[in-house]
Amino acid sequence: TGLLQLTTGGRARVVRPTVAVLINQLAATARHFLATPGGEESFQNARRLFEAAIARNAAEVATDADIVKLGAVLEANRTALNDMAAFERTDVAFHFVLASIGDNPVFAALHSGIADWLSLQRHISLRISGAAERALQSHEAIFAAVAARQPEEAWQAMDNHLRDVIQFYRRSSEGS
Repeated sequence: TGLLQLTTGGRARVVRPTVAVLINQLAATARHFLATPGGEESFQNARRLFEAAIARNAAEVATDADIVKLGAVLEANRTALNDMAAFERTDVAFHFVLASIGDNPVFAALHSGIADWLSLQRHISLRISGAAERALQSHEAIFAAVAARQPEEAWQAMDNHLRDVIQFYRRSSEGS
């Protein structure tokens, strides 16, 4: 069994039903929903809940190797602070590695979908003065909580981080 994949100008084909394929199938619908009144805010709140739970899970199940890998992407994020394009890429990488802890392909695929759907929010919010520095501080707090295996602190650090992102995004929208 499989899913039917349709592409513009191409032939229909049957693809294996993976989580990544499922998320990709939802992409067009998600983009339409984002454009509706309240759609973006709904996705922001869903992201906050999902990623806070991801951080909590990471603190519960991270191996020493996971902590090392998360620390390496945090260091790359820190190093990229003065290069906004690189900072954005390493920001996404930090969140992806966090979602990958525990080897649950559903978490990683959902994270990738949400990151893609809200990429404009990240791009715009990081342009506000002080936003990148604040994001880095938040990443450091998230890392510290995960490395210390403190699930509640990891949850709270991520929730605070994404509340900041939403506020920076709103400030940028109000300034336009």
